[in-house]
Amino acid sequence: MNKLETMDITIIAVLPVISIVLWFLAGYFEKVKSSRWRLCWLAPALITMLLTYIAGFDKLMIPAYLSAAVLLAGLLRPDIKSRRTASAAAAVLAIAALPACLFVKGYHTADYVKDFKKGFAAIKAHYVLSEHKQIDWDALYDKYLPRFEKANEEHDKVLNEIVWNKFCAEFHDLHVCYASDNENMKAANKRAGGNDYGLVITKLADGSFAAVQVDDSLKPLGIHNGTPVISWNGMSPDEADSLSELAEMQNYGDEDNADFYKGFFAAGTGGDTSEIVYLDDDGTEKRAELSKLSDDYYSRFEKAYDTINQGLNKGHMTVTKLNDTTAVLRVKTMSFDSVSEKDKHASMQNELRENILEMKSQGVRDIVIDIRENNGGSGTMVKAITQLFAPEGEQYYVTDAYWDSEKHTYISEGEGKWKTGSDVTFEGENILGDEGRIVLLVTAHSVSAADHLTHVMSSFDNTTVMGFTEPSGSAQGVTPTYLESGVFQFSESLMLNRDGSIFIDSGTDWQSENELDIKVPYDQKALKALFDDGEDYLMDQCLDYLANLER
Repeated sequence: MNKLETMDITIIAVLPVISIVLWFLAGYFEKVKSSRWRLCWLAPALITMLLTYIAGFDKLMIPAYLSAAVLLAGLLRPDIKSRRTASAAAAVLAIAALPACLFVKGYHTADYVKDFKKGFAAIKAHYVLSEHKQIDWDALYDKYLPRFEKANEEHDKVLNEIVWNKFCAEFHDLHVCYASDNENMKAANKRAGGNDYGLVITKLADGSFAAVQVDDSLKPLGIHNGTPVISWNGMSPDEADSLSELAEMQNYGDEDNADFYKGFFAAGTGGDTSEIVYLDDDGTEKRAELSKLSDDYYSRFEKAYDTINQGLNKGHMTVTKLNDTTAVLRVKTMSFDSVSEKDKHASMQNELRENILEMKSQGVRDIVIDIRENNGGSGTMVKAITQLFAPEGEQYYVTDAYWDSEKHTYISEGEGKWKTGSDVTFEGENILGDEGRIVLLVTAHSVSAADHLTHVMSSFDNTTVMGFTEPSGSAQGVTPTYLESGVFQFSESLMLNRDGSIFIDSGTDWQSENELDIKVPYDQKALKALFDDGEDYLMDQCLDYLANLER
């Protein structure tokens, strides 16, 4: 039950109670004969109006609304008979609204078609990467309108969430996204994920597939973390992905990141049983029929995803010593606090500077900046962090696109170039000194401002970008469109390189500008370290790299 439904149930519950109280008070007020007590019959209407204003009008609540209106008779007709008749009628009307609110499927559902048309009109008019990505708006509209019509016809808010996510994934831009509430998103992921058969299938660096997050019930079959998987229901795992709605909901800004997760969704597809072909520990090909353990593949998928990507996942803007010469700065989001935001993160920067200098006094020479799964945020925070580690002198960040205030648009100069405005620069401090080295640790969902940090710092000679995957490749400024069912946002503010080309985001080639300096192989060694030994494999690779680096 969502907040709006809870508010309506509150109205339905309160009105009969008030009606009963007023029924008894009618006799008392008959004796008292005071006109001021007449206002008691006005209170239910005022309370109902307030709660309805918060929850919104719904036609199924009309009996409850009439209940509050009927009680006004006690204000207009002060005799005991009229008041008690109104109280009884009001109680019956309020209770009559309860079955409809509890059991009618269309109760408090938005008009999903209207929402789609509003969101579509907004993104078509203002999406700044439309030319860069060569969006076929008519094809998208024709493809998705029937899907939203189905969700609307069935009053299915979970299906609406699924369809929005599929629509957003078409743009290969993580800034194109939709969200309603956490409960609905979880339900959508669960429905789209399919059945759980006791494992997740991942793609290794050599193109083969292996089982991970394996349930104990599969061990008698010889299936465990690392077991090579040949096929799933007669298809290769990456082919089986095409049957997964959850796979369709995934948004990747770069094709290489999409390829990393090929096969990750296959093991949720199937019916009551699914067939797996795999190699046992002796290298013998075997076939088994797996019965579904539950209808919730997403929970197993989520655990596997977190194991690969989250690392230690502790702290935010904390600097921790890893060994005698290396510390880690964990940045989980590009936001700090309200004070720092107002002073362009100067106070945050001062605190960070002090922490790093303290580490240096303890012998720390190098630092790993961990932005795995960083969900983005403030560009001024990117500048504040980057300034500390950048080489001394003026450093380049990004170029603003020229905005034509008369035409209310950015000016395209053709061939993928745009008219430029002013450059954004900053002064580097080189806080680590000439001997210090930086490793920037990323994942496919290091997004937005995390993409900015990667792009800017990757140009420094002292910085190496590492990970299983590149960062997301989504960098433009976003704006929200508020719909009845949720919030839809997309890239609306244009950012450029100095030559007028698009900053970071991929075009029709589905390749973003952000690249890895070192792509850590996701192989059997990595799999064992992550899923069997519980190690932070990527962090260990960073330390090995720094320890063996020629200086």
